[in-house]
Amino acid sequence: MKEKIGLNPWLSIWVSPRKTMRAITQDDVNYRFIVLCALYGFYNMLQSFQSIAMGQTTSLLVILIAAVVLAIPAGYIIFNFSSFFTFMLGKLIKGKASFKQVRAATSWASVPSIVMIVFWIYYIVAYGNGAFVPGYETKLVGMAATIMMVFGFAQLALGIWGLVIYLHALGEVQGFSAWMALLNLFLALLTIAVLFFLIGWGVSALIHAT
Repeated sequence: MKEKIGLNPWLSIWVSPRKTMRAITQDDVNYRFIVLCALYGFYNMLQSFQSIAMGQTTSLLVILIAAVVLAIPAGYIIFNFSSFFTFMLGKLIKGKASFKQVRAATSWASVPSIVMIVFWIYYIVAYGNGAFVPGYETKLVGMAATIMMVFGFAQLALGIWGLVIYLHALGEVQGFSAWMALLNLFLALLTIAVLFFLIGWGVSALIHAT
């Protein structure tokens, strides 16, 4: 069934990101934004909890509840933070999009990442708390190791395709080619990296000063 914008963006974003973004930005630039925040935020929280080895000290139930509670705030902050820098740096290379249009492109390009929640469901069912301990997959053997390898390749493919979708979605709203959108993304990521470096350096300098 088609959505009110004239197409189903959950499907069309995979093969027609420019057409999808054109329809969304013309009808409702905030279309399903909170839903995307919830889904991407949930995925991001699962990733973050694994990176800090939360499974070593916290029960699976608490981890999942925390991921659900923090999902929308996390997705909202991530989308707005990254979109702000992409929007601002895009202006330097004559990008035409508004902030909300850039945010719409960013949020809808996250759909391939959201699909990775399916893999997380498998990890959680199969390994429980162990899924939230970095390196657990290195101890797997036999069929379990094969399944994990297949999932790894699938996640890599989804990540690459998500980047392709993002470049075309961003290019559509900015009035760019995909290559110019890549430049826009590079400038934004470089600025964010420098910002975090300066913050880290400043915090380190304060700690050593005291």
